[in-house]
Amino acid sequence: MKKLPLIAAVAAALLQVGCGTSQHAESRGQAPAATAPQPAATVRVASYNIRLSSGDKGTPNAWANRKNDLIALIRKLDLDAFGLQEVKPDQAEFLDKNFPDYAKYGEHRGADRKSDEASSIYFRTNRFECVKGGTFWLSETPDVPGLKGWGAACPRVCSWALLKDRRTGKQFCFANTHTDHVSALARKEGMLLIIKRMKEFAPAGTPIVFTGDHNCRETEEPAQAVSKILKNALYVSETPPEGPWRTFSGWKWRDREYPAVDAMKLQPNVRNARKGSPDADKKKNGGYVWEDCGPRIDYIYVSPGVKVKRYATHADPRPGTQLYPSDHFPVTAEIEL
Repeated sequence: MKKLPLIAAVAAALLQVGCGTSQHAESRGQAPAATAPQPAATVRVASYNIRLSSGDKGTPNAWANRKNDLIALIRKLDLDAFGLQEVKPDQAEFLDKNFPDYAKYGEHRGADRKSDEASSIYFRTNRFECVKGGTFWLSETPDVPGLKGWGAACPRVCSWALLKDRRTGKQFCFANTHTDHVSALARKEGMLLIIKRMKEFAPAGTPIVFTGDHNCRETEEPAQAVSKILKNALYVSETPPEGPWRTFSGWKWRDREYPAVDAMKLQPNVRNARKGSPDADKKKNGGYVWEDCGPRIDYIYVSPGVKVKRYATHADPRPGTQLYPSDHFPVTAEIEL
């Protein structure tokens, strides 16, 4: 391989937070980009909040205790492209080492773009090339790094990548975010900003996959806003969704999960109720229905026209334990562009 000039070498290094190229893929022994459109192919996508590494120290849920099980679960899911949330720099380094067949896009939310959490997008380099991408902050000044917006507890970002399928020649835009856990206004305004930016970074007619921990129920304003332009993959799956309704466990083990297919038979305001909400007093077997269901706050949205062949939520425990690899469950969808 020819020796790269200094500028090209620097550009190659930026692939850790930037889009890959066909030259980068070929240097790793992977196929170059497709030159002509091919028949439709299934793409397996996911969203997964991996829980930041700085939490839960001194407990069985500490990152050091669960990181290998988390890697094993992601490998088991056999994903083509996926969005992660709460990715700290040390976690990013560990993930990169364990997923050499994937490229990554997404800057960290700190003012230096390298510190704090990232909402990273990973994709198979032998399947996709990244045409372009970007990261912006969910604030009143989205292009200024490190700032909080609308009363958020911490800075929040959205990362996006325009990916080209090497098999089919088709392109789609993958966007991923983690909205604020404290400020309802920040969640709403942040989502409205993402919707506005989508119209700018996704060319007209380009399929969109939008993932993330949105910290809201489907009945609340942020989810309702997104649902006006995108489809919740859970509801447009051609097969019944698999796995539990809840996507956030808070590390609380359950011997038996409330299936998503059963929760979907309930009224939306019942299965999505919060403590203290008007529907929280609807009892079932002496308890609350919303407690039985659990919080569903992690999403995969797709644009109209994208077929969802299968959808699942994965409550896999760490082997031989009643512990989970993260305090969230990964959600997956098999889609056809």
